[in-house]
Amino acid sequence: MEQLRLLTFGGLALFIGGTSTTGPVTSRQRLALLALLAVARDRGLNRDKIQLYLWPDSDAKRARQGLNQVVYFQRRQLGGEGGGVFLGRKTLRLNPKLLTSDVWEFQDALDAGNPEVAVRLYVGPFLDGFFLKGSPEFEQWVSEQRRRFESQCAQAVGQLAAAAAARGDQRQALDWWRRAAELNPFDTETVLHLAGAWVALGDRGAAVRCAQHYEDALRTELGLPPDPRVTRLIADLRDGAT
Repeated sequence: MEQLRLLTFGGLALFIGGTSTTGPVTSRQRLALLALLAVARDRGLNRDKIQLYLWPDSDAKRARQGLNQVVYFQRRQLGGEGGGVFLGRKTLRLNPKLLTSDVWEFQDALDAGNPEVAVRLYVGPFLDGFFLKGSPEFEQWVSEQRRRFESQCAQAVGQLAAAAAARGDQRQALDWWRRAAELNPFDTETVLHLAGAWVALGDRGAAVRCAQHYEDALRTELGLPPDPRVTRLIADLRDGAT
C-alpha cells in the first residue's frame, strides 16, 4: 500500500502516494473520521464518542452500523492487512506506519522546540471550509480544535519574533509579530509587541495605527473595552513619551 498523507491545515485532504485522492474514500464522513483520529493520535477515540460526532441524530444501532461500514470500507480501500489504516477495536487509532499527517508533525515540531517548522506546516485554519451537515457536535469540535491550533501557531510565531528581535533583526521581528496579530488579533500582548516593533523601526505612526486598530476591533467585534495598557501606549506615542 502506498503511503497515505492527511492534510488538515487550510482544508482537509487525503493523499495517496503523493496524489490528492477523490472518490468514495474521501466522502465527508470518512474524511471526518480520519480527522478525528488524527487529532486523537496515540490516545485513540472511543467508538461511542465517534458515533456521537458523526451520527448525532441516529439511534445507537444505526450509528454503530454507520461507523462499522465506514471502518470496513476504509480498511479495504486504504489497506486491510494487519488492521490497515485503523488500529484497535473499541478504541480506534490511525496506523502511523501507513499514514502521516501535518497535525502530527505540527505538534512534534512544537514539542521539539522548533517553532519555524510548526509555523511552516500551519498553512491555514484547521479543516478550513470543511463541514458536516447536521453534525453540530462535530462542528463544535472543529471550532475548538481550530482555536487551539491557531493559538499554538500564534505562540510559535511570537517565539520567532522574539528571537529575531534578540539578534537585532527588527524587520524580521516586525514581520513575525504581524503574522501573530493576524492569527490572534485580540491578544493584548501581541499588539503591544507589534507596536513596539514599529517603534523600534522608527515608525511611531504605524505603531499608533496598529494599536488603534486593536481597540476598534475589540469594541466593534467583541463589544469589549480595550486593555488599559494599549490605551496608555497610544497616548504616550501621540505625546512623544515612548
